[in-house]
Amino acid sequence: MPTSQSPANGAADTAGLRLQHALARFFQLRQHVDDAVFLARLQRLRATQRQRLAETHADLLADHQLRPALTFLLDDVYGGQDLLPVATEIRRALPKALKLLPDRVMATSAVALEAAMLTQELDEALVHTLGARLDQPLDPASYAEGYRDLGDDGARRQQITLVAELGPRLDRYIRSRTLQTTFRLVRKPAHAAGFSNLYDFIDRSFRVMKPVPSVTALLERVAAREDAIMTRLFSRHPFPFKDIP
Repeated sequence: MPTSQSPANGAADTAGLRLQHALARFFQLRQHVDDAVFLARLQRLRATQRQRLAETHADLLADHQLRPALTFLLDDVYGGQDLLPVATEIRRALPKALKLLPDRVMATSAVALEAAMLTQELDEALVHTLGARLDQPLDPASYAEGYRDLGDDGARRQQITLVAELGPRLDRYIRSRTLQTTFRLVRKPAHAAGFSNLYDFIDRSFRVMKPVPSVTALLERVAAREDAIMTRLFSRHPFPFKDIP
């Protein structure tokens, strides 16, 4: 006869499933194959998007309290920078991580990784759509055309939703002294268990977010701007990236 799960175990199971699904997607990405032309195009696309994001959110990046958090979001979550060591560790040591790290921490990590994976998939699909146009500097008109040709506004909206979802989760952690203490106590066991990159990635995210008065408000603002840009792009607005409130 099946037994009922405790809420804590249910949360851990959900986080584990989300992480496993994200990992499966990550290791299927084309960027892991030795394809110099594709990788050069992907790098050029990412550089273009990183510059656009920095311009869109320049006012937030100018705020010394918000800059580290937003930079982490753009580079590590939205941009997926240096995810390979983290993903490799999760694949190898996920059961240990789920047992050792707090459930809320793992649930937050699952959302962050899912957002990063979806971004990687959309970037690779856009590289395929843009093709040889990425062999030279990409102008806004060509980018907008490729973005519309790719379509998939459902995945784009999910990407934005996941980024916004991180806000309340991070706020709950950084305002909880108990959770912070528990997380710090497992640092040495986590490193000894073989997932130091994962632990350090999570730890870095919490440290850069802590000075932010409200991570929820910050990420909702970012999400609202990105949603407005997406709507403009699909509606063929002549200046989709200009004067975003």
